[in-house]
Amino acid sequence: MISAILYFVVFAALLAAFFLIPKQRRTRRIGLLLLLLSLTAELFVFNIHSFALLSGGYERTEVDLNSPNVRLSSTQGHSITLELNNIGQKVGTLHLACTLPPAEPGSAGTPYVDVAVDAKDVTQQGYYRGEVASGQVVRGDDRSAYLVLNLSGEVSDLRLRLTTKEGCDFTLNGLTLNATVPMRFSVLRLLLLVGGAFGLWALAAFPSMRREYGEHRLFCRRAALVLTAVLLLCAVCLHFARQYDRTQGISAGFAMTSGNQITQELVDAFEAGQVSLLEQPPRELLELDNPYDWSERVNAGIGYKWDHLLYDGRYYSYYGIAPVLLLFLPYHLLTGYYFPTPEAVLLFGCIGILFLSLLYLAFCDLFAKKIPANMLLMGLFVLQLSSGVWYNFCSPLFYEIAQTAGFCFTTAGFFFLLRSGVLGQEHPVRPGWVALSTVCLSLAVLSRPTLALYCIAALFFLWYGLCKYRAQAGATYPGDRKKRRAATAVYLLAALGAFVVIGGVQMWYNYARFGSVLDFGIQYSLTINDFTRSQYHTGFVMIGIFNFLFAFPSVRPEFPYVFPSFSTLGVNGYYYIANTNAAGVFFRALPSLGLFAAVPAWRALTRRERRAALCLALPVCLLVPLGILISIWESGYSVRYATDFYWPVILGGTAVLFLLYVRRAQEQTRRLTQAFFLASAVVALVCNFGLIYEYLDLSGYLESRALAFERLFDFWK
Repeated sequence: MISAILYFVVFAALLAAFFLIPKQRRTRRIGLLLLLLSLTAELFVFNIHSFALLSGGYERTEVDLNSPNVRLSSTQGHSITLELNNIGQKVGTLHLACTLPPAEPGSAGTPYVDVAVDAKDVTQQGYYRGEVASGQVVRGDDRSAYLVLNLSGEVSDLRLRLTTKEGCDFTLNGLTLNATVPMRFSVLRLLLLVGGAFGLWALAAFPSMRREYGEHRLFCRRAALVLTAVLLLCAVCLHFARQYDRTQGISAGFAMTSGNQITQELVDAFEAGQVSLLEQPPRELLELDNPYDWSERVNAGIGYKWDHLLYDGRYYSYYGIAPVLLLFLPYHLLTGYYFPTPEAVLLFGCIGILFLSLLYLAFCDLFAKKIPANMLLMGLFVLQLSSGVWYNFCSPLFYEIAQTAGFCFTTAGFFFLLRSGVLGQEHPVRPGWVALSTVCLSLAVLSRPTLALYCIAALFFLWYGLCKYRAQAGATYPGDRKKRRAATAVYLLAALGAFVVIGGVQMWYNYARFGSVLDFGIQYSLTINDFTRSQYHTGFVMIGIFNFLFAFPSVRPEFPYVFPSFSTLGVNGYYYIANTNAAGVFFRALPSLGLFAAVPAWRALTRRERRAALCLALPVCLLVPLGILISIWESGYSVRYATDFYWPVILGGTAVLFLLYVRRAQEQTRRLTQAFFLASAVVALVCNFGLIYEYLDLSGYLESRALAFERLFDFWK
């Protein structure tokens, strides 16, 4: 009754809100219609089990656990068996009254109890049909204690097997046959239905959403920044949920006295004035015939530092030093504490999300002025959801520091590059912005060496900028060769200075560790595989290409509905698999399929534009991502690597579709393209949410709450 009252209060509030919206009458009508449809679904679809006993003939019965017809193994423990004999009536529902201990510090309590039901009905009375029904009683979710049965006629016997995790005891207090399943009216579910449907309708129908970006630039930019702010809030919530699930409170990590090889060991080494780590490898490790052979280390029972570099009798770190120099070292010098890893991943990841939106808007300023606002915003939505950075928030280790830092500086570098004026004719080249770009791209390499490929691709942009800047200087100083040369020198200093200085720091760091400016040291890693002797196999490359680009996600009728689908393609040999959370970017982000329409897009370009596409778009959006994909064959598969290359692939496919929309599409095709982007946004939301949810470790304090949340959508359970 209380739930029903609250439900109708919310209904009245939403109804009033729709009537108070100062919009056209059509908007209010659509809003009211969507609200009524959602209410109908809430009442008759999501509460379908509440009508399970309407067919009649079901008598509510409280089971006496002490009755002679009841055999009970116990009333408390982690495994209880209950058998009811001589029931002699129809049974449509079971209600299990259980007490599940709540979570306490140091323990997650008992999050749920698995229930399996064996039954004898009129179709089989000689022996039990095994597990004709199953369910889960979730702590804090009273409705989950009701189990709906679909049996035939009178039931003679029932056997219930209740189990939970080892060491997580529970108490069975009672059992009721044919109790009516109470209705549950979820405000969250209602808001998702109404808000989602109304939002899609607004994107498709509102006149402001159908206007071109060039005519409606301020509105589009504000909408894009609001969308980005919402995504940043989601990242923060995801971070705090993960922290709470492990500590039952917000992280107190800003006073950390220890850390990992990036947050502490490199910091301590640099403060001591050395590039090798302070801890010395054990003598037994150095005396092994091959210390890089994992099996040899294990057989000898020797302790060692996992995933560290071992070279010339000392430990080193492979991971980039930009986060150390910019964050971890200054923080330790100022506070005496080590900056926490989860918050560092959150910081770099959120900055990267912001710059990815700014980069997208800078791209639209140059190439998408005739694109409707709804297409533009949905393109940004898909790009952000499918960038891969979200996985780093789910498992923030030192690996993810390198990933998110590289993502942050790469997106920032290309944003400043597009805003520097090196492309387009509307704005002059600004050497200061060029310098900011090369600084950020250099820091990306100093965070994650693999990203050096983006610096190579950026050289083509810088060459275009040089040609434009020289022409600009020639127009400004038509008769002064000295000033033109000085202007060229200024540009070259801005374009190449950071590459030389910061790249020089990286080369010096390499030389100081391994005696070679081009040796990053990955082959000296103490991991499962011996990188000093592992051989290249094209089959391993194809595993990465398939799973990152083409793997079709698995779809099942249970929350979150979309699941990973990893395959080794039948390749024989040792290939390291960190996780199997795989689904190709062409399915996560449907606009990336635009890359397959590159040929008709190419035909729509002028000769000059074709040269630019070959020199600028092709390296960044296709060649560099493929190069990175090929380069990680030795490291195996981990979904976090997608952060390095998903976003340019999606941006490239989106650019092709935008070009075809403007140059080749007829009116009907344009409408279909707009509908395609709206559908892509829905697919990206469902697909990426499902895959990221599956990636989360929901085994802590929030496990029972997560299960209760799932039941809002798995309403048939």
